[in-house]
Amino acid sequence: MKILLSFLAVTILLPAQEFEVASIRPAKPDGNQDSDTYQGRWTIHNLSLKRFITLAWDIDTSVVIGGPNWIDSDTYDINAKIPEEYAKATREQRLHMMQALLTDRFQLTIHREGRQISGYELVVAKTGPKMAVAKPNDNGSDTSSNGTYLKATNITMEAFARRLSRNRDVEKVVVDRTGLTARFDFELEWAPVQQESDEHPSIFTAIQQQLGLKLESAKVPVEAVIIDRAEKPSEN
Repeated sequence: MKILLSFLAVTILLPAQEFEVASIRPAKPDGNQDSDTYQGRWTIHNLSLKRFITLAWDIDTSVVIGGPNWIDSDTYDINAKIPEEYAKATREQRLHMMQALLTDRFQLTIHREGRQISGYELVVAKTGPKMAVAKPNDNGSDTSSNGTYLKATNITMEAFARRLSRNRDVEKVVVDRTGLTARFDFELEWAPVQQESDEHPSIFTAIQQQLGLKLESAKVPVEAVIIDRAEKPSEN
């Protein structure tokens, strides 16, 4: 009921934050996944409902629990038109639109619940941290990545742990247990899963060797999103 009230709040308080029109169709399995916003349209290609949920609510895949089997296997394309009054919609506004769309077209209902799940704790390795402490600045933090390379500027360990939680080579929730309160600058390079070698380490080895940190398996507390209901959508 808690999350249902949240959906009602979106409908009542933010009535205009819905797509003007949207189509949802089964995706062709071409191996590509992408998203683009162009000329008032938001197109998303070849994502499962679970991935749509993680996108719309800005959460990690590992905290989405339950639902029918097809929410992982079936993929869809969404082509949605953003209303003119939201031509310059913020990311948060677009996510509200996506939440409303999923709730309506997939008949989606969810609730939140505290859980302990399998994840990782980010801790300091025996060697100690090898990262450079960032110089004070007013520009905030920044990260850029190309899949197997990450450059971080002025980042906290809490933010780094969140970034790792969404990395495809980690695939579990990571919580910060380093005790480090400073902000850091660093670069991290690793090899994809099953392509690692002595010269090109996995992300787990790279974090220890290059940053002086370590990912340790642990049960971690999360606010899980439990799927109570999901139905396959009609195309229109």
